[in-house]
Parts: sequence; structure tokens; C-alpha cells
Amino acid sequence: MLKKLTVVRLGVLWKIVKNQLVIKCERTPKIGVKVYDSSLREVGEVVSIFGPTSQPFAEVRTVNTSKRYLGETFYILEKSSG
Repeated sequence: MLKKLTVVRLGVLWKIVKNQLVIKCERTPKIGVKVYDSSLREVGEVVSIFGPTSQPFAEVRTVNTSKRYLGETFYILEKSSG
């Protein structure tokens, strides 16, 4: 069976700390997953997850941090069968 990729909303940028994006997550991502902006451009990858399980935060390592990301929604790609 083929697996297709589905764009899934990860959450909204909460803060930028030392060139890392801190995203307030709507779902808990896996470490190492790629993160994309609203234009589906890759912005980085999840390097850690912290905070309460009911409202986790993801730390995303990126080379291109920018204030323009503040408040922006970010996405991940998930494999789904179909």
C-alpha cells in the first residue's frame, strides 16, 4: 500500500530564542521531523519537545530565524495510508 504525505498544522510560533524557533504545538511532533511555513518552505527541524503534555512546545533548529515568523503557523508532513 502506498503512503501519501498529508500537511498537518503543528502550531504557532511563540518565541525565537538563540536562533531557535519555539512553537506552541497543537499536537506533539517527533524529534527530527521537518517543519514548514505556510508556503510549505522548510524552515528547520524539531530538536526538542518540552512543557506540559496537554500543551507541548517544540524547539526547532533553523538557520534562517526572522521576526517575520512571529505569530505564523507552522506545519509538518505526516505519512498516511491511502
